[in-house]
Amino acid sequence: MKKTIIILFITIITITTSLYGVDNVTQKIKENPILAHFLSLEEILLNEDYERDFTPTDPPIGVVRQTSEFEKMEGVLVVYPLGVPYTLIAEMSQDIVVYTIVQSYQQSQCETNYQNNGVNMANCEFINAPTNTYWVRDFGPWFVSVNNEIAVVNFPYNRPRPNDDDIPIEVANYLGVDLYGMDLESTGGNYMCDGIYNGASTDLIYEENPGLTTTQIDQLVLDYLGIENYHVTLDPLGDYIKHIDCWGKFLDVDKVLIGQVPQSDYRYEDFEFVANYFADQTSAWGDNYEVYRIYSPGGYSQATPYTNSLILNNKVFVPQTGSQWDDEALATYEEAMPGYEIIGIYSSGWIDTDALHCRTRGIADRNMLYIQHDPIQNEVPAGEEIDIIAQIVPYSGQQLYADSLIVKYKIDNGDFNSLIMNSTGNDNYVASIPALDPDSEIVYYIHAADESGHSANHPFIGEPDPHTFTVESNPNPAELVVDPVSFSIEMSANEILVAIMELSNIGGSALDYNITESADWLSLDPVSGTLLAGASENIELTFNTSDMIAGNYSVDLIINDNREETIVPIELTVTGTNVQTDVVRFGTKLLGNYPNPFNPETTIQYNLENNSEVTVTIYNVKGQLISTLVKASQEAGIHNITWNGKDSNDRNVSSGIYFSTLDVNDDEGDYTSVKKIILLK
Repeated sequence: MKKTIIILFITIITITTSLYGVDNVTQKIKENPILAHFLSLEEILLNEDYERDFTPTDPPIGVVRQTSEFEKMEGVLVVYPLGVPYTLIAEMSQDIVVYTIVQSYQQSQCETNYQNNGVNMANCEFINAPTNTYWVRDFGPWFVSVNNEIAVVNFPYNRPRPNDDDIPIEVANYLGVDLYGMDLESTGGNYMCDGIYNGASTDLIYEENPGLTTTQIDQLVLDYLGIENYHVTLDPLGDYIKHIDCWGKFLDVDKVLIGQVPQSDYRYEDFEFVANYFADQTSAWGDNYEVYRIYSPGGYSQATPYTNSLILNNKVFVPQTGSQWDDEALATYEEAMPGYEIIGIYSSGWIDTDALHCRTRGIADRNMLYIQHDPIQNEVPAGEEIDIIAQIVPYSGQQLYADSLIVKYKIDNGDFNSLIMNSTGNDNYVASIPALDPDSEIVYYIHAADESGHSANHPFIGEPDPHTFTVESNPNPAELVVDPVSFSIEMSANEILVAIMELSNIGGSALDYNITESADWLSLDPVSGTLLAGASENIELTFNTSDMIAGNYSVDLIINDNREETIVPIELTVTGTNVQTDVVRFGTKLLGNYPNPFNPETTIQYNLENNSEVTVTIYNVKGQLISTLVKASQEAGIHNITWNGKDSNDRNVSSGIYFSTLDVNDDEGDYTSVKKIILLK
């Protein structure tokens, strides 16, 4: 296998030299006497039997999370002599510490050059250590959070360059953080992660570790880096290096940038394959990755290494080569990363396989304020509060400012509103966005600050690129049910009869109703009202045949609600018999309760056909008896009993759903009926 790789490298370098030109390669070597990004022929031969001086350790114990490039950085690593322009060093030094790895005898020269090029020396620190090259991305430390403390993971570098290979150790010692050794040959340019347990590399990771199975590799990145989903893909670039940062990049937890070449390019299908692959994968936030494409036709005559950029807090540094595609590349980043400052960095030394990202590495903020939150991605129900839940952890150990823990949200492009988050224990906090109307669009982000002076947003950039969700479009609209659907009444003249019609809203939204009729012998109470979702109301129909002559009469009750018109036909027959009575019986029935929902009390109404033994009880949703309201013999007719929302021990019950039960025993048999009651406090 190694001999095959050696032959392959020699072939690639030969082809590369032919394409690029021997003179150009020779000139590059003269300009840069340190080793090349690719392996030299000597290194290829050395690498076959090279024994790395590497000491593995046990993996971290506890919660391990590898930090992402787009998280908060306290500094950035570079190597002197530099592989990046001084303009980049000067720009980065305005905001964060530039940690320069330099041999002690060269430090004075480095400082002079920094001062002469406008670098902010107050934000410069120097780590004295020897290096073989300046590709600190490839051999530099990988930063992880172990139980909310920043640590360094070391690994065997995939080049036989012992000085470079020791840099993670030097950095860990300088920063005073724990060091772990993961025995997986790798390189930083062939790795990216999202900060929430997802990582990605090309299949170079398999080629360089032939003694490990894919399962063993997955276990190593899980144990040492916390990576639960390791995406290993083909390399569409088709060049010697096979580094993922030459064609792809995580821009956020659910955003991926992938290079794009013209259809005429022989690599076109491979680039489309990896773009489609990520578009089909689920991000750590539960949605599919949003894939952005950046046109990178490349080639030695016109390099376009645009994915080889550096995200550093709220700035993105993008390599520029003077290509006609430079401006388009900046525009792509601006579209994909609103709120960030996109800065182009020109150098004649950038090539497709080696640019700005390869020569820098961010240092995770040891005192970061970390917000873990699973964003609301899908539609939410209308009419319900929306809980925004987050874990907010100050790595500094300092106290959070309680009044700084805020959810900022706005509805349908309105103004932002603020909600204070309340602690629920164990660094967890919650705030509830009030119930929302159907079809609303909500954007929101979380903000926090602590006494160490750190502040953070989720998502990282906050207001310019917030989380977004929508409210369902009437997923369960109001729906009116009328019981009974018609009346057929027979009465004597000069008689009064009361009947009950129940209106129920079995839908998920509130319903307004209005009832009209045009008969002198009929009156209604009430004639209008509002029914909340799941609520019912009894309408009393009073029939009065005073001074009416025998005959047939009819009228339609017309019920108008939010949706439609419901007609309830009523037929009245007046006979000649005159039985003077105030109220006549209308069948044994549990008529319901009003109001419903109620607070603090409600009236339960029922009618008895005959003199009966009656029991009226209240049960909860678990079927437990709450209270017995009636247990007695009662005469025929309409009866009312009030429940005050208390149990049999005179204790107030909690809000929720209850059931009223009517049990009747008379000469004609047994009758049982149950109605739902809603108590709201």
